[in-house]
Amino acid sequence: MAAPVQWARFLIVTIIASILIFVLDIAFHQHLAPVLFGDYPAADYPSRPPADIMPLLPFLFLTYLLQMPMFCYLFLRVYPGRGMGPAIWWGIWGGFFVVIPNMQFFVAVDHTTWKMLILQVIEGIALMILLTAIFEIAYRPKPRG
Repeated sequence: MAAPVQWARFLIVTIIASILIFVLDIAFHQHLAPVLFGDYPAADYPSRPPADIMPLLPFLFLTYLLQMPMFCYLFLRVYPGRGMGPAIWWGIWGGFFVVIPNMQFFVAVDHTTWKMLILQVIEGIALMILLTAIFEIAYRPKPRG
């Protein structure tokens, strides 16, 4: 049987961590990605104009507030013993599954480069490692048994 979840603590920790990951992800795409990719996004890359993206940011933020706590909840259930090692490992392989849609879009979306895809996968995994490490430190769930 899995350890009970301390829901108030869980939600506080995961929502704060989700906000941090959201801010870091936006910062990556606004500041670091243009440096890494040069012309980012490419002029012929199919995307919405920035003016159309801004009103959609609350929806994007909501997806983080849903996905990140679910990711942490799965960590609690997949690794009932917890610990920093399992948290980092879950961030690596669980994070890989989080970015699989990026790989699917790579096939379908014209003007997406291999470099862009590889860096998105690395970024996604790094953010999930950070998320689970923060969660493991801040939530401090008691191991089973």
